[in-house]
Amino acid sequence: MVEDNKNDKNIIEESVDFDMPGEAADSPEEDIAETEPEISGDSSEISEENDSKDEKTDIHAGEESKSKADEEIDFQAVEKELRSNGARFMAGASMGVFAGIFAVGAFAARPAYSESEKRALAEKPEFSINGVLDGSYFTEFEKWFSDTVPFKENLLGMESKMEAFYGVGGESYYGNKSDVVEDTIPETAESLAPIVTLETKAQEETQKETEDMYQSLVETNADGTLKVDTEPKEEVEVTGEQAGNIYVSNNKAYEIFYYNQGGSVKYASVLNTVKAMLPEVNVYDILVPNSFGVELDPSLQEELGSGNMQDAFNYIFSMMDPEIHRLSVFDTLYAHKDEYIFFNTDHHWTGLGAYYSYRTFCEEKGIKPHELSDFQYVDYSGFYGTFYFATNRNESLKANPDHVEAWIPMGTNDMVATDENGQTFKANIINDVSEANAGRKYNCFIKGDNAFTVINNPQITDGSSCVVVKESYGNAFVPFLVDHYQSVYVVDYRYYRDNLTQFIRDNGIQDLIFVNNVQAITEKVSDEILSVFS
Repeated sequence: MVEDNKNDKNIIEESVDFDMPGEAADSPEEDIAETEPEISGDSSEISEENDSKDEKTDIHAGEESKSKADEEIDFQAVEKELRSNGARFMAGASMGVFAGIFAVGAFAARPAYSESEKRALAEKPEFSINGVLDGSYFTEFEKWFSDTVPFKENLLGMESKMEAFYGVGGESYYGNKSDVVEDTIPETAESLAPIVTLETKAQEETQKETEDMYQSLVETNADGTLKVDTEPKEEVEVTGEQAGNIYVSNNKAYEIFYYNQGGSVKYASVLNTVKAMLPEVNVYDILVPNSFGVELDPSLQEELGSGNMQDAFNYIFSMMDPEIHRLSVFDTLYAHKDEYIFFNTDHHWTGLGAYYSYRTFCEEKGIKPHELSDFQYVDYSGFYGTFYFATNRNESLKANPDHVEAWIPMGTNDMVATDENGQTFKANIINDVSEANAGRKYNCFIKGDNAFTVINNPQITDGSSCVVVKESYGNAFVPFLVDHYQSVYVVDYRYYRDNLTQFIRDNGIQDLIFVNNVQAITEKVSDEILSVFS
């Protein structure tokens, strides 16, 4: 038991040593004695004094509590007043903003033309009782009201700048590639694409059908303005040569290529049909790649869901009649991919890219090409193309504008064009676009897209002639042909409505040249091309 008590004492002492720091652990009794207060005098006096102090403390505490309560009440009143004033201010500001928007929308001058979309805007409908009854008036009015919002161009530009502040730029993707399913590219065709036989009635129906469906796909009107659907879209889409999904990297935009099996077979079939209809004519088919297929690394193309463009060309050519001269010009442009052969902000190739392809054509035809130094050179700066506007004025593209290089033909710079409405006018092959709108400078080449264009070179009198069937890529290619033919005829299959087969026969045309970029290889486009030969 004694030993247990000793152990308990040791435990207590160890506990004190653990809890008390410094010297207090060595002599706890001394420290306690030193800290005890000395008590003297009558304890009742001390009690009364303490009671008095407690009473004063309670009074002081009550006054302090009342003071704090008053301060809290005052603070709440101030806070309530501030909130009330803030609410009034926000309400007033909101009413002012809405009033301003209403005033701008109701009284500000509404634009009639969109510089970014390069098209005429919707016109205000005329009021009519029938339109009100059937609802068409309100539909057209709403369309006009939303399409002609004042300062719309400025607001879009501000939106693009705001996007740049929160990280948009550098590498971007516009579109919805999850909805795109690319077909597998076969290695080679087992047989040639079939020849299409059209009856007169079927031809008329086909032409009417493709004419209607292409109103939303064609790139430009006769004056060079862009035809686009005015209905709002959830995804970015450039109308024209199927420019739907756009990839932006390093201040340059690229149109993503997706292979389509049905379109490829139909395109080859159309070319075979034309050759069968015109066996005596030399038929050339120039398939032009775009910047996406030429300039971007193949692994990146695959990552973006695209097939190999060169493989697609090889397969299409394998379905064509061997009598057709087939030029993909892929290898040609790839050899010059570090040069300015494609625009930064537009889906077209440049004049230089067209020139290198012209040299390939000359090699296939067996004629000597002219050197660039043989021509008069012009250069027009400040060009922003379809990609820039389709990406809502991407800031990285804005920082990298294009310029249009062109080489004026030596024999003549004169031409006569007929627009889609049948109006004929004179123009230049290479036009001065130094004062043109930033989005229209590609119209430097043969005055944009017209149904039919005639170029006669007075320096050549051998009776040579060719017909170029093209979309807008062909515009930059045509000027280089001028000094090799007495007559060059240009047909834009999106607008031409006469019988081209009969024209070729009547005028003894020797060469028929198709110039199409890869995005035009679709079934719809093929139907449109075939319709002009019937």
